Amino acid sequence: MDNLYLKNIVQEVVDKNFSLPIERGVLAHENRLNFRCPYCREGRTKTKKRGNVYLDKLIYICFRCSKKTTFDKFAKDFDVHIDADKKMEIIEHLSSKISYKDLEDDIYEYKFDKLFTLEQIEEIFNSGESSITEFRPIVKGGWVHQYLLNRGISEDLHFNIWEAKHWLGSERWEKVFIILNRKGDKVLGAQMRNLKEGKKRNFKIFNWEALYKLVNRVEEVTDVDLPQMIIYNQLSLYFNILNVDFDSKITIFEGYIDSLFYPNSIGVVGVSTNMKFLEINNLELQYFYDNDDAGFKKSEEKIKAGYPVFLWKKLFENIVESKKVEDPYGLFYRINKVKDLNKLSELVPNPHKKLNLENFFSKDVLDLRWIPRPQRIWKKTK
Repeated sequence: MDNLYLKNIVQEVVDKNFSLPIERGVLAHENRLNFRCPYCREGRTKTKKRGNVYLDKLIYICFRCSKKTTFDKFAKDFDVHIDADKKMEIIEHLSSKISYKDLEDDIYEYKFDKLFTLEQIEEIFNSGESSITEFRPIVKGGWVHQYLLNRGISEDLHFNIWEAKHWLGSERWEKVFIILNRKGDKVLGAQMRNLKEGKKRNFKIFNWEALYKLVNRVEEVTDVDLPQMIIYNQLSLYFNILNVDFDSKITIFEGYIDSLFYPNSIGVVGVSTNMKFLEINNLELQYFYDNDDAGFKKSEEKIKAGYPVFLWKKLFENIVESKKVEDPYGLFYRINKVKDLNKLSELVPNPHKKLNLENFFSKDVLDLRWIPRPQRIWKKTK
């Protein structure tokens, strides 16, 4: 973060509000900028400086009038413009600093008052202003309903999944389902997926910011503080985050569908989803990645960082040993093709209980032996 730029913004605010040189000083400390409060103006003593911008989370606090606000709101209050490139730098900085604990501890004083209603989501997806139409609850017997049942996703697990049409042009469309990150009538984010597999599979993420722009029909979010937007955007990628019990162990999956088969779980939007927002708290987290190269790589990374991960190979060897078949290698080869928990649940209903899946998590680095090395594809040289 460019601390000199931050100091220049503060200096501009101070210069706008105070005329005497003794009042205009901005002191740079290791973790904060200290200066005369432009809100309460500090009273008669000209040397008092009780206004502070803390550089880690860019919060302004005055220890005289108790004013507390975010840095971008502080600048906006005094009509000082933050350059667009610097605003992006601030967003990147805060994304690595803000955590869910900040929200719980009320550091930013947000009350989840910016969530969308289900009615608003229905309106934007049925208005004809986007490529999505006919957004509605899953129709029993329809394409999406049958697709989910064929994947072993029973009707009782459909409560956050809706169906729609996704237009690929003026005349072509495809059936899709839309996963809602919500609690009751309040929606935080959404994810659209078609009914195809492999290279033809298509999905789109609507984080909080994207939904805000659609609902309010604006190109830019201007009336929400940056830290608040960052918090909402990050949370909107953690599907089911509004319903989990934070006092219990939380299991994190690469996607929402797999999380449906495990208690107190969150489904994110792929292995590259930034999890630091949750990890820098004292939450009890464990990771359940897919049985593929990307999952192996991420599992190794997490177990080295001290987090329990699910060990597919250990589960499969346990199944083979319990079956006592004539060809254990053949059985292992066949079940090793199971890619994720959804696929496993198609073979073994309610696998969490029936296979005691909780027994196959570990954070012991010695258990790295259970994680296969990602396959390398060597290119032939001429």
